[in-house]
Amino acid sequence: MRRASWWRLFGRGGSGDGPAGGECPKGGAVVPDVPGDAAAVTGAGAARRGTRIAARGEGAIGVGGHMLGNALGDGSSVTYIERQTVVQVPWDGSAAAAPDVRRAMGRADVAGAVGSAELREALADWRPGTVVPTAVSFAQLVRWQRELDAEERPGAASDRMACAVAGLMDCAVTAEFLAGLLPGALTSERLGVAARLAGLPPGVLGADPLRDLLEYAVFEAQPLTAAPGAVLARVVAALVCLARADRADTRLTEWARARGLSVQLDDAIDEFTRPAPGLRLVISLADVRKGSGGEAEYWLTREGRAIRTGEPLSLPHERAGVVEAVRRALAWAREQLGADEPLKHVDVAAPVSLLADLMDRRWALEDESVGTFALGVRHSLLMRWSGRLGPDPSVPGVTDITEINDAARKALQEMSCRAEPVTWLDREVFRPEAEEHLRHRLATGRLGPAIGFGRTSPLDRALSTLLPYAPIVVWPRPDAPALDDAFRARVRTYWHRQPHDFADAYYEHERSHPRDKCLCDLHAVSHDETWLNFCWTITSRTVSAPKETW
Repeated sequence: MRRASWWRLFGRGGSGDGPAGGECPKGGAVVPDVPGDAAAVTGAGAARRGTRIAARGEGAIGVGGHMLGNALGDGSSVTYIERQTVVQVPWDGSAAAAPDVRRAMGRADVAGAVGSAELREALADWRPGTVVPTAVSFAQLVRWQRELDAEERPGAASDRMACAVAGLMDCAVTAEFLAGLLPGALTSERLGVAARLAGLPPGVLGADPLRDLLEYAVFEAQPLTAAPGAVLARVVAALVCLARADRADTRLTEWARARGLSVQLDDAIDEFTRPAPGLRLVISLADVRKGSGGEAEYWLTREGRAIRTGEPLSLPHERAGVVEAVRRALAWAREQLGADEPLKHVDVAAPVSLLADLMDRRWALEDESVGTFALGVRHSLLMRWSGRLGPDPSVPGVTDITEINDAARKALQEMSCRAEPVTWLDREVFRPEAEEHLRHRLATGRLGPAIGFGRTSPLDRALSTLLPYAPIVVWPRPDAPALDDAFRARVRTYWHRQPHDFADAYYEHERSHPRDKCLCDLHAVSHDETWLNFCWTITSRTVSAPKETW
């Protein structure tokens, strides 16, 4: 159960950072009913001289075995006394909760759709017959938490309820924290992009986007093998990066430190700010015509810009010629690069007539030998449509390359807000009598940026119809499962991993782990924003005649 690791963070007797100063006294007890922000401590957990103790839920909020960050002033520390969490504060420190905690404490409704469902199930196990209030206040969560802590022999049902309460508390406080840290930056569009960056599937955002995002990260997306709260840290990191906020902001570092997520937050920010795999070998077969062959162009690119250009290669319109062109382009690229610049990413752009042949169900370019190894062993391959670089005779209806590329860029930016990432088409829509209606739906933007179809569809007809309108076109590989609801659900779940899974399909097929955890069963002609940037540099090239001299 994925909630187990969340319980390690927020459940009884444990937190990400562990007891302050190594303390974990036994036998003491916090008296939780003392009014105000102080509580008495008895037994072995009595406060050290010169300190006072603030009880969890009173001024300082301790969630389960965890202190919610920034609750008290500088010098505070966390001490664990049996199943209670207390905060030790120097006498001259502040015992007032931080603004984000105070705002959360005053909220009359802190549970969204995911949190309410989790709470409903947990409460049914813990207190059968108890109805979850329509609006769950922060104060109600504190009352439940006190009841849970008062239990002498808590069981599994109590643990699950405590986990639900703790998670909702942290979602509420984190929402207030983000609203204060990133004012004006928490738009629906940005939250959708953050969800995609953090690796969450589409459809996470609902009527209350921020709350939905945080609760999904807490209750649904936390893997058992990751550090407790790691997905929540990724969500916060994504929002910080999108807003271009200061990663050194003390409010942010305190939020992470209090949860034991400093490393996870830093790792995520580094990941999101690290440039995408910049070095690529791009091979364009746009000039290759069926029956007559043509020339292959190739470039080394970085961040969507050509840094070196090779001499064109002549080749026939056949698979063997394409394989030879790739082999020679790779050899040229290795000559241009130093030993510390290994080349992994290869993009091959071809017209529809050649794509249909290269991506035939019985053949794959990745399996072809380009030297000692097959292409897919040492390189990640992405197939592109050359019609975004220049006119494709296979698709005569496209006259304005800039228009379709601008439309593709906008469609990709909107993709994260779609509940269903892929629109799946039946084979009947490609029949000649239905083609006009299909083109009308495509031209009016009704089918979305990613379109899929079944393996029985005619490949050349499908690609020539879809590629001018959809930046991503997918269909099952030969040995993929049937295109049923289960397969589509898997694509929906792991869509956030494209185009990496598309490029690494060869590796994924050869690995021993279950293939149902990725998108490697899909063929794809995919175009991302980096590719569109490269297309812009090619389509905007101008040739000037030399100036005459007198």
